[in-house]
Amino acid sequence: MPHPIIKSLGAVFLSLILAFGLIVGVEGLSLILHPWPEDFSGTPEEIILQVQNYPTGALAFLGGMGWGTTMLFSTFIDTRFGHNRNPLHGYSVGLLLLSMAVFNMTLLPYPFWFWILNLTVLPAAAFFGTNWARMI
Repeated sequence: MPHPIIKSLGAVFLSLILAFGLIVGVEGLSLILHPWPEDFSGTPEEIILQVQNYPTGALAFLGGMGWGTTMLFSTFIDTRFGHNRNPLHGYSVGLLLLSMAVFNMTLLPYPFWFWILNLTVLPAAAFFGTNWARMI
């Protein structure tokens, strides 16, 4: 049986790999739903314009469902495979992912409702993912 610290670090690593994979998938779907313009060159102004023109439904779906599902499954995996299913595993990864989402939202001009959505959905998903793993 692995040492508790090794088991905990492995769970955190596994959950973050899952989170990054799911976020890449969500962002890939984002490119399908709202592709970059043909003449896109990658300037900050073009990126800001792209975010400002994002369709509301797609933003709600990807931000709420995509990021929320990522949080749910990542905190579940971390708690489930962490030592003694300690909830601190899930909550720590949840806090890290939430801080990354907030950092992302501060860099780009997302609408106010998107902030409310994510600051509601992401902590709730972390809570439910962590507790779901503890019950199984």
